[in-house]
Amino acid sequence: MAAADATPTSRSARFPSRLEETSALLAWFSQVQPPSLDPLIWVQAQTALVEGFTNAVRHAHAPLASPPAIEVDVAYDATGLRIRIRDHGPFFDIPAVWRALEDTADGAGGSEPADPTALPERESHWGLIMLLRLHRQHGWSIHYDPLPEGGNVLVLQKPLC
Repeated sequence: MAAADATPTSRSARFPSRLEETSALLAWFSQVQPPSLDPLIWVQAQTALVEGFTNAVRHAHAPLASPPAIEVDVAYDATGLRIRIRDHGPFFDIPAVWRALEDTADGAGGSEPADPTALPERESHWGLIMLLRLHRQHGWSIHYDPLPEGGNVLVLQKPLC
C-alpha cells in the first residue's frame, strides 16, 4: 500500500449467523477493499474472512438455540490489514488443533500431510488447515481469544511492510 494510505480506516458490520449470509459478507468486504492492496493479499484476506465466518456459524454458534449476529471489523493502514470476527460460542484452542493436525499429518510433526490427497478425518479441519497455511506460508498472524464479556474474537492480521 502506498504511503498516502497511512490514515487508519476501519469498518464494522454484523451478519446473521447463517451460511447463506456468506455472499452478503463478501459483498460488504469488497466495498472496504483498500484500493492499492496487492490482489494476492486481498484473496488471502477473503479466504481468511470466509473461513472465520463459516467456522463461527458451523462450530461456535452451532450449540446456540438463537445465535446472535456475527460481528466483523476490518481495519487497515499503510502498515497492515486486520480482520476481527466476534462470535458468541465456547472457546476453541486453534493452536492445539494445529499441533494435533501436524502431529498426525506425517507422524513427524511436519506441516504437510504425507499423502496430500488424504482427507482430514473431519471436513471441518480444512478451514483450520487453510488458516495454518496463511499463517505459516504467507505471514498472517492468527489469534482466537476469549472475551471477558463472553464469546471470542478471531483476529487475522497481515503486515504490509
